[in-house]
Amino acid sequence: MRFSDLSRGTKTADCGISEFQECRPAEKSVGPFNIWELTDHRGWVYEYHWKRPAEDLNPVGFYTVKDLIVTRPGSTTLNTHLAFDCATGQDNQRSIPHEDDYFSQSSRNKIVIEETVIVADGVSFDIWGHWLIDYLPRFGVVKALKGEQFSELKILLPHSSPEWIYRFLALACGVKRDNIIGYNPGSDIILCKEAILPSYCYTEEFSFHSFVRDFYNSLKPNISIEKKSRKILVSRSDFSHSNRAFPNRAAFETMAAERGYEIIQPEKLSLEEQIQIFSEAAAVIGEHGSGMHSTLFSSPGTVVGCLGFWNSVQLNIGYLMGHQNVYLTKSCQWPTPEKNEFQVGCTEDDLRSFLDKIDALIP
Repeated sequence: MRFSDLSRGTKTADCGISEFQECRPAEKSVGPFNIWELTDHRGWVYEYHWKRPAEDLNPVGFYTVKDLIVTRPGSTTLNTHLAFDCATGQDNQRSIPHEDDYFSQSSRNKIVIEETVIVADGVSFDIWGHWLIDYLPRFGVVKALKGEQFSELKILLPHSSPEWIYRFLALACGVKRDNIIGYNPGSDIILCKEAILPSYCYTEEFSFHSFVRDFYNSLKPNISIEKKSRKILVSRSDFSHSNRAFPNRAAFETMAAERGYEIIQPEKLSLEEQIQIFSEAAAVIGEHGSGMHSTLFSSPGTVVGCLGFWNSVQLNIGYLMGHQNVYLTKSCQWPTPEKNEFQVGCTEDDLRSFLDKIDALIP
């Protein structure tokens, strides 16, 4: 079995794949910008973070593929090639059982799709943050290239896809429910006679192409507010089952509420409400996690503050959208092989200092 890297907009193998149809050309990255961070040993620092974006970004577009085999989200086989992109990766594809490699040899239930179908989801397909970062922009790329023809195309998704995915596709790309073809990754194997494989819209570790910014800006409502003043705290108080220990969570939310922050749980809001709230925010704060990725809807200059850990996704969202990024990493620890748990050990004094910094930066 050979591996074909499709992340650079080039044709790497003659295995039923078209030339790359470009939507936007390669470009230079935005950022890095200075960020504020309250650290263990240096106190407050303001400088470039060492986790910087890739300088040269891949183009965005799509390939058309004949006889694409799909066994699960993110698993795409072209004849004797396993096709991967920068996001799914070769390591993920190596875990595919051998019997899934070839349609005719598989013992799974076989489904053949004759119509042209878009295959654009992937690993962790049922996670909100992954759709914001990884998958929804890929459908936007196809729509931008296909224009009116996009409404005629089918889309392949697992039957178990959460309802919000269908609403998100309808809201962002006008996808009709009737155009979605479902399958069961645990028992079905799909042969797509002609499939569209759109590129991911970032390079290496989440260095975003400007297409992502333009795509999400197009979904924002027209807001006539001259100076935004809403302050939002993204709460994880309902995620008691997660591996993120934060003993001072209640104190943090109380302190923020006393300063005029609105405590929200995005999963309890409609998509339209989330877009409205984040686009109206002057400041967004919260614990490290995908709930903070909705700042893709926040305007340039918005102050975005994360507790616990920086990560490449949030840093690069900040660079792309022109946010002011603030991190409180003091007394926080990453998971270890012995204990798979994030420790958000911020003291109340550190939290006050963090809130002071955020409020001071609000334009």
